[in-house]
Amino acid sequence: MWQILLIVGAVAGLGLAILVAELIPRQPKLAGVLERLGDTVGPVADPGGSLDGRLGRWAQRNLAGLPGFRAPVKDLQLLNRSTQSYFATKMVLVLLGLVAPTIVSVLFWLLGFSSLAFGLSAAASIPLAILMLFISDLMVRQEADEAREEFSRAIAAYLELVAAERKRGAPASVALEEAASVGDSWVFERIRQELLRARFSGTQPWEALRSLSNEIGVKELSDVADIMRLSGEEGAAVYEALRARGKALRVQLLNQEHTVANRLSERMTYPQSLLGIVFMAMLVTPPLLRLIAS
Repeated sequence: MWQILLIVGAVAGLGLAILVAELIPRQPKLAGVLERLGDTVGPVADPGGSLDGRLGRWAQRNLAGLPGFRAPVKDLQLLNRSTQSYFATKMVLVLLGLVAPTIVSVLFWLLGFSSLAFGLSAAASIPLAILMLFISDLMVRQEADEAREEFSRAIAAYLELVAAERKRGAPASVALEEAASVGDSWVFERIRQELLRARFSGTQPWEALRSLSNEIGVKELSDVADIMRLSGEEGAAVYEALRARGKALRVQLLNQEHTVANRLSERMTYPQSLLGIVFMAMLVTPPLLRLIAS
């Protein structure tokens, strides 16, 4: 009896400690504030001493490289998340998978199913924790795929804006910056941050865009960098090239959307077919039962 009460108390205490740690205001570190003032990108690491930050640092330091704990760097760069937050989320899900069957088994035990309670706790904790281990990766991958698709749509518009700036006679670097200042989505904000960093560091803007493309895995941005490099370094006329690449990208995205729509339409036929089978079974069953009874 006392073991069950101890487990319940530990779980309740852990939840209360996490809640209190999130509600207590934290004093920001001066070094972290000064560092963020000189950075054009939002912080990707947790500078404070929060519970999830400490948990993420511990997991990154001790578990990185193990099967199931390899961080998807490109996906995290695209989502502007730190590896510490990734490991913290993974550890929370794994702990939830370990604790949830214990909580359910305690409920079964309180209802009088003692043998079922301990069997459930022993049999479900490890498999559920392993499942949670991979669910976090699937969540990050799905969010990254959606973000890349949105990034590609924004790049199609960005190509047209850069082409318009070039036709107006703006230099290559100015055209990239002016086109990025038009949009207010997170994609244009990310491009503006990278171009601003390139200006302060003395790097060519197309090199900065190519570097960002390699970091986040969006090859369409690399196409913009290649076209503008020809304009900036060789003085080539790139207006038609930008318009053609933007049109090709829009056609590609439209074809992908048609493919997804066709796939979803095919999935909708399965419930309809099943409904037809059930309806036919309802019509055939009564005469078949009378035939068997006779």
